[in-house]
Amino acid sequence: MTQLPEHGRAWSELKAELDFAKSSDVSWRRGRMAVYTYFLDDELLRVQQEAYAAYWSENNMAHKVFPSLKKLETDVIAMTLGMLHAPAGAVGTFTSGGSESIFLALKTARDWALAERGITQPNIVLPRTAHPTFDRASHYLGLKVIRVPTTRNDFRADVAGMAKRIDKNTVLVAGSAPNYPYGVFDPIGDIAAMTQERGL
Repeated sequence: MTQLPEHGRAWSELKAELDFAKSSDVSWRRGRMAVYTYFLDDELLRVQQEAYAAYWSENNMAHKVFPSLKKLETDVIAMTLGMLHAPAGAVGTFTSGGSESIFLALKTARDWALAERGITQPNIVLPRTAHPTFDRASHYLGLKVIRVPTTRNDFRADVAGMAKRIDKNTVLVAGSAPNYPYGVFDPIGDIAAMTQERGL
């Protein structure tokens, strides 16, 4: 079992150990992954690293202490709402990544369905390829997960199959762009139209 060392070590030694630990990782720089890491070029990577390092010690929970973070968050949310053609009064929130985003979306759908429709046994309908966090968050939030097989030819969400699984307790239907295991895009427009017809 690994023990916490009694004494610190030189950074050069630690860096060499970290570099060695990564030596058998998949080469994300050469585009060998469809998910997890997205690499365009070294210049963009450098900008991302420097921007991240500039705010390494600040905490986004403390907007009064770090008003710069509040401004950055407000600007990014406004840009996103604009890109999505959101209606007046729409809002957004910053998250630490995809898993937290999924968790908050499920919580919002669950809470909305209880408040607006009195649904106490909520479920969600997903293609089988949807991210595993849907299951983890649903377990925590008390949602039943209904996964639907994808189409056989392209592994995309089967919209008709998903529509058949929606019932009076469904609070959310999801698709992925791209999906978790294959990196293909589900027919988001068709899923959205189908769910809008049902008030979801």
